[in-house]
Amino acid sequence: MLKEERQQNILELLNEHTYLSIVDIAEKLSVSDMTIRRDITELSKQKKLTKLYGGAQRLELLDKERTTEEKIQTKVEEKKYIGRVMNSLIPDNSTIFVGAGTTILYALPEIKRKNLFVTTNSLIAFNYLREHTDYRILLSGGEFSPITEEFVGEVAIKAFENLNIDIAFASTNGIFEDNITTAQFDEGAVQNAVFKKSKIRCVLADSSKLGVSDVYTFRRLGDIDYLITDNFISENQIEYYGSYTKILKEELK
Repeated sequence: MLKEERQQNILELLNEHTYLSIVDIAEKLSVSDMTIRRDITELSKQKKLTKLYGGAQRLELLDKERTTEEKIQTKVEEKKYIGRVMNSLIPDNSTIFVGAGTTILYALPEIKRKNLFVTTNSLIAFNYLREHTDYRILLSGGEFSPITEEFVGEVAIKAFENLNIDIAFASTNGIFEDNITTAQFDEGAVQNAVFKKSKIRCVLADSSKLGVSDVYTFRRLGDIDYLITDNFISENQIEYYGSYTKILKEELK
């Protein structure tokens, strides 16, 4: 791959993601870390990206989070795959939490367990469950966020204070090193409140979100029990992120 083509590919990757680590860029482009370091330095001098310790970010960050509608057609098969992995982890007759996001929206039809009690702060998850399942459902109150179609704030947090949750599934906009990130502080605050009341804590992220960061870190990867992802995760990523937590990328037997 010629240098000009490689550097253009770097810029395109950064347009798609907020941040990328050197390791992840190198892996995506199948070149050495040292080559990417040189490219990032050169592109930074040309003012085409912002050089960071261990990675790079696009020069101009978006000032708003993408809406559910904008994200809904991305990585659909990967999200369905994640749903099948989730289903294999859930026992019948359990209480689970599902958060907001399109990963969970596409994962929900793959959950086939019996007699579940599902808690959520996501309006789109609630609407799906109400129309397509006979599960007991608890939808939190709170301030409605039209961007992500979820309820946030103090009222949403208090809705989970007296619950005992078997397994919690939260989504993320990106995982960078040990950081689980999101675009808005309030979104992460609700998920942290749920994790405090949960026996098993899971974060869902298709493999394209690994090595990617959004504005706020709401949890450390080492604080959760499982990272659930798709089968496109590389061996290097399994080794790297597996040093922080257990990775589930296949259905449990």
